[in-house]
Amino acid sequence: MSRKPQADDELPPSKSQRKREHRALQTLAEALIALPQSRFRKLALAERTREALDLARAMSASGARNRQVRLIAHLLEDEDIEALARPVTELSAQARAETALHHRAERLRDVVLEQGPLALGFPLGAADSARLTELRTEALAPRDAARARHARREIYRVILALLPAQPGT
Repeated sequence: MSRKPQADDELPPSKSQRKREHRALQTLAEALIALPQSRFRKLALAERTREALDLARAMSASGARNRQVRLIAHLLEDEDIEALARPVTELSAQARAETALHHRAERLRDVVLEQGPLALGFPLGAADSARLTELRTEALAPRDAARARHARREIYRVILALLPAQPGT
């Protein structure tokens, strides 16, 4: 006979909740495997967990690697998850910021191609302005497609070099 749980009784997590938690641990395991070696070495891990991660890092994608990831997820249950997730989160935030910087450089390259370097919205030195004007002329010239592609890439590189020096980037 089952009884109704009272207010002070705690119910165990449901099977679905346990599955969600295990999938989250598997995702963390995959992220830890993908960490660069310099960050991986700094992780505070139990010896068995570190060995399992080292083994998985050496494996190519296969069924055995998938089983290894599940084993690591099981081992991670005994680890400090928040401390292990921090480097992964920092790395993904850094990657998002870097991607945003590259997207901004691409948008500004398009602005330079359409309107000229003065439309960038931040002050340029005389040398940078002259270089961007020269590259814009090359990029818009119809005579040589390869040279135009090279000029567009060079505009991007010049803008990318200028962006970290700008406030708010």
